[in-house]
Amino acid sequence: MKGIRNLLLLIIAASVPPGSYARGVASVIDSLKGMTMVEVPAKFTVAMPQLPEDIIYSITLTSLPTQDPVLFPCSYLIDWKMDGRETPIAGFSAYFNGNHFRFSGEKIQEYHASADSVPFNPARFGATNAIGVQQSAQFVNLLPVSIADNLSKMLADSTCRIEFRPDTIVGGQHVTAIKTVSTINSVIASESEYILDPTTLFPRKIHFENSPGAISEQTVDVEFGEPKSVPSLNSIDEHTLISLYPEPFTRMRRSSFALENLKNQPLPGFSVPTPTRERYSRRTGDPFPATTILAIIDPDASFAQKIVSELRDAVTNSPAPVNLILAFTSNNANLIEEVAGTPAPGEAILHSARTLARDLGAAQLPAVLIMDKSAKVQDIIVGYNNGIASNVIQKIALIAD
Repeated sequence: MKGIRNLLLLIIAASVPPGSYARGVASVIDSLKGMTMVEVPAKFTVAMPQLPEDIIYSITLTSLPTQDPVLFPCSYLIDWKMDGRETPIAGFSAYFNGNHFRFSGEKIQEYHASADSVPFNPARFGATNAIGVQQSAQFVNLLPVSIADNLSKMLADSTCRIEFRPDTIVGGQHVTAIKTVSTINSVIASESEYILDPTTLFPRKIHFENSPGAISEQTVDVEFGEPKSVPSLNSIDEHTLISLYPEPFTRMRRSSFALENLKNQPLPGFSVPTPTRERYSRRTGDPFPATTILAIIDPDASFAQKIVSELRDAVTNSPAPVNLILAFTSNNANLIEEVAGTPAPGEAILHSARTLARDLGAAQLPAVLIMDKSAKVQDIIVGYNNGIASNVIQKIALIAD
């Protein structure tokens, strides 16, 4: 694969005085910084001497404006898959409003600045050369705002030489081109070439050479498709990610951050089947007739029967009327009946509640939510412990007061 190696050697253009390089590159940087609302497909190819064949990724980069650009200048979703594999490898990275998610086929990693800001700004806490998780995710450097940031750093780097051609010919087309060479101790450490649309300054192709001529030499070529100024997504948030990637969020999420942040919020609406093939449905904001416990339980768990018993004890011994909803993640009616038996008055038994668990962010089960009559979530208990009945009774007493 030759890619576009030495592409700028083929450029036919009038010479540009070196003093104007910085001004020209600065104009490209300013343009790229403004590209916070775009969707574009890209082909990413990696070649190394020790690899028998190239590694190729198909990528879709989506960015939307953000109201809080401190941690990152835009919201983004990067969807990717590795081509040419019998078993597909695919994943995504996303950032919005101080929240970062990444998935690479095994588990979802998530970071939330409101809970822990260190991963987003490690340099502030002593990790001098580290960058935030929102900046280090795979393919983030291909976003226009990231390309702008990288060019800015190279423009200010005394070890980097930059050449700029505002109007040149590549492949029979007029383009704008930038070439960079980084030299450390008289050795070329990296080279890069940027081919840009001369009108919009949006990248068409990027070529990277890392450690050229060395055993560790790596060549990367990026070819961008036609960008859309109006992305397919109206917003990038957790709800969007769950709707786009339901399977990873259902089976591979490990954090209960989203669930725990439901405290003092209205319980979201849901519709879940019952063992009698009816549906238990409610809308967000629908009130309950009494204080209500919603327990999401895996009936296969060893403690399933015990937690059902303890929750029923809590309801019986509570200082105020309480209703109980037992939502089981399985659709095995016989197993659910074995665990829960016959519902008591004021009690509902639901099955196939895995989607409910996913939508609420209940990554660890059991998850017990306690709501007041207005359906506002007053407290949440995640995980099983032997004192859960008394714990629930105490929390209900606080609501009753």
